[in-house]
Amino acid sequence: MDWISKQAKLYRNLALTHRYQAIVHLEDQEDERFWDYQLQHVKPGRYRYLYYSKNNNGTDTRGCEQCLRFRPYLTDQFFICIDSDLRLLRGEEGMTANNHVAQTYAYSWENHLCESVHIQERMKHNIEQVDFDMNEFITAFSKIVYTPLRYLIFYSADSNLNKLWNISKFNACIPLQPKRSELDNNGKEYLSVIKSRFEEELKNLSEQPTGKIESLTEENAYLHIQGHLLYKMILHIGTLLCRGTGVAFKSDILDNSLHTNGYDEIKALQKDLHKILIQ
Repeated sequence: MDWISKQAKLYRNLALTHRYQAIVHLEDQEDERFWDYQLQHVKPGRYRYLYYSKNNNGTDTRGCEQCLRFRPYLTDQFFICIDSDLRLLRGEEGMTANNHVAQTYAYSWENHLCESVHIQERMKHNIEQVDFDMNEFITAFSKIVYTPLRYLIFYSADSNLNKLWNISKFNACIPLQPKRSELDNNGKEYLSVIKSRFEEELKNLSEQPTGKIESLTEENAYLHIQGHLLYKMILHIGTLLCRGTGVAFKSDILDNSLHTNGYDEIKALQKDLHKILIQ
């Protein structure tokens, strides 16, 4: 049985019979809050969210790959919203609003919660005095991870090279729990540790990345590392900074941070949703 096409037909009909704006297949249930916020900004209404569906073996399946199996059957009333992961930087074809695919334009939606300007504004709003500029820290961090990320994209295209430099080795260069003392001077000591770890790893790699990745810059590189890694790092740092202030960094600042404008990646996401829903 062709489970994918059968389900797609069901979902398209469901949107019409139940008068939903659209049926939206997500990677998992935890994605709903972010995507519903984005969709309601573009076109307010009732959306039905799917967190899983059956693969062609009839097994309930979650994740990006399952969403992408529906690509031949997507419409304005049934489309998918997914994390870009590294697909965007690799230039994977077909990931466009014209094909009814909405994506984060960052590794995942968690990266958007850590966008440097917004998070600094939220900190200033919630904390009376803090001797740390999150925007300045993230900007410096982004410059450090830019070149290692270029290597990661280049090496991930070849199975043999990928053994030498992969996402696990990349992540291992970023310790997630710096000490409070390492955060003095906007994290200068902590950033030095990260930079040294990357430099030590990259000096062992003989093949240089070739070509320019148009959508990747020193300024936005941090948005393209694994979202849960970035989130955990910022959460730990913010929690240390908020000690004794009466502010709960996770709930008052980090998780209370949905937005729809201000930088290219979120604008591109919104533009895609507008194309799908309104055109």
